[in-house]
Amino acid sequence: MNKGYVAALIVLALLTTLSLALNAIVISALLRFDRIGRETLASARRLLAGSEDETFTYTFRIEDEFPFQTTVPINDEFTVPFKTTIPINTTIAVPINLGITTYNLKVPINTVFPLDMEFTVPVSMTMEVDVTVPINMEVPIEIAVSDTPFVRYLNDVKTTLDELEQEMADPLGLGVNLPKLAEER
Repeated sequence: MNKGYVAALIVLALLTTLSLALNAIVISALLRFDRIGRETLASARRLLAGSEDETFTYTFRIEDEFPFQTTVPINDEFTVPFKTTIPINTTIAVPINLGITTYNLKVPINTVFPLDMEFTVPVSMTMEVDVTVPINMEVPIEIAVSDTPFVRYLNDVKTTLDELEQEMADPLGLGVNLPKLAEER
């Protein structure tokens, strides 16, 4: 055999071996990326699994002043009972004409005068009310994720994860589930 032919065969054997080693490294890296992708998909599914049942909780604080202005018309009648006794203790001078002179006769009055009456008092007025009411309160708010439009986005993410998993299972589009086929062997 020719030396050049042997040298070419040795170089070809070395290149073939090198090519096979590089292909093994690439396939190993691709399988590693596939495993990482599947683990990431599984983690994403676990994170999304209970998110629809979650609840947003927030305590809304209100610290403000509320001005209140109004006019209140009052048009009414009130009955006011009045019951009392008025004591009278005095002396009255009663003039008596005696013809020649006038004589003042002093008459003592010591009595009690009872009063028992009711008064009707009409009230017709307008009352202005101008008040600032301080408001200081905490309002707890709970919103279920399932009651928000956010649940639609979660479903879109789940659908996208399903599509990604299907593409990873058949990356060449041949209709063959390569990971399942590898598991069966």
